[in-house]
Amino acid sequence: MAAPHCIPVRRSIRLRRFDYRSPNAFFITLCTGQRRCLFGRIDDGVMHSSALGCLVEHLWRQIGARCSHVVTHDLVLMPNHLHGILQIRTEGDAPQQERFGKPVPGSLPTLMRSFKSAVTREARLRGLATHVALWQRGYHEHVIRNQQDYLRIAQYMADNPRRWQQDRFYVAV
Repeated sequence: MAAPHCIPVRRSIRLRRFDYRSPNAFFITLCTGQRRCLFGRIDDGVMHSSALGCLVEHLWRQIGARCSHVVTHDLVLMPNHLHGILQIRTEGDAPQQERFGKPVPGSLPTLMRSFKSAVTREARLRGLATHVALWQRGYHEHVIRNQQDYLRIAQYMADNPRRWQQDRFYVAV
């Protein structure tokens, strides 16, 4: 076992003191484990989803049906990651900050954890995922601050398949 001073300290990339249950729209990026191209392929700037990619799209759209306080907006699936926009509509009365090992119901971290778990569970049941880690640990989020921010992000997402070979997540297959 490594000496305690050699163990890297994990720090949260979440905003301090930000209530991730509050009414806000979020731009989310989730990556596959080891950035493997599992969700499909892009030909001539058009994404062609695999069976696993179709499952991811279906379960993303189900988030709002399962969580009445959440609305899913745009989703762009890429071969090894996804970009999505979701909105939390109402404030809950649960604690505002998630502590290690203590999920806060209805919060963005809990929603993302549940989504990734649901995809993994269903993919394994259907024989679509045999990988040890379907997802990369964590996710990236950006709080959408206003309409201009939303439009800029939506345009970025729409253009993403056409720019696949310039994407920082690009992996030649």
